[in-house]
Amino acid sequence: MKDAQIQYFKTKLHELRADLLESLKSRYDEAINLGTDTGKDSADEAYSIYSRNLMLGRVETDALKLRLVEQALNRIREGTYGVCMECGEEIEERRLEYVPFARYCTECKSELEKKGVIKM
Repeated sequence: MKDAQIQYFKTKLHELRADLLESLKSRYDEAINLGTDTGKDSADEAYSIYSRNLMLGRVETDALKLRLVEQALNRIREGTYGVCMECGEEIEERRLEYVPFARYCTECKSELEKKGVIKM
């Protein structure tokens, strides 16, 4: 991969990282504050618990994405960004454009998902 492409994806990853950090803070704060109102009946309380769990699930997903972005930035520093961690071939640029933190080429990702080795 050319230096200009690496710099483009590095910038994209840093922007994604900033967005994820902001989203994590916002969603976490929202989840913590859900259900803190007093005077609710049991149906309201149940809905608050459901909403809090849903929001915490989103926090967990964002945290996983953040870890993947951090790993991608490490691969840039190591000079291995854009290389499939399974087969060693280059990851398609179109895939990296859509998922800049991709660890695997499309073919390997599909195979690993079928085997249940990875989910994201």
